[in-house]
Amino acid sequence: MGVLVSFEEGVERLLDAREVEEICAAVLAAEGIDRPVEVSVSFIGDEQMRELNATWRGIDAPTDVLSFECDAPDDPGLQPDEVVELGDIMLAPMVIARQAPGFKTTAVDECRLMLVHGMLHLLGYDHLVEDEALAMEARELEILRALASARGDDPSSVVIGPTTRHEDEG
Repeated sequence: MGVLVSFEEGVERLLDAREVEEICAAVLAAEGIDRPVEVSVSFIGDEQMRELNATWRGIDAPTDVLSFECDAPDDPGLQPDEVVELGDIMLAPMVIARQAPGFKTTAVDECRLMLVHGMLHLLGYDHLVEDEALAMEARELEILRALASARGDDPSSVVIGPTTRHEDEG
């Protein structure tokens, strides 16, 4: 697996590159993806996120995470050993840090959730209808608790809010 991690200058590093790679690998493993995969994860400022959100979603405000899919790991046109360019995940640490208290979590834990959320989007998960949102949240929680356990943290302390439902969607 290849993960390209970039940090816009002046943007807070809520997660280091090593943890980003571990989280991406954990999501792929949990989803049974065992083929070569490449993903890009960028930590960007509010203004760049606002521009992307306006361009791609028609919402002129910054958001916490955006995912841009490229190839699907189960694309029948790919050779078995061909590297899958999964896509790009854009994270806005300042937005994430501002919203974390509302979910009664830390900025770091909220960033972990947003990265898992973004990875699941790249793997085909969505949350436009209630059943899909509930399934995605359950998967997020399962993966985040496994990651907490691997870090030596109490997995039962991991909680997530209704992060996959947005009033501007659906």
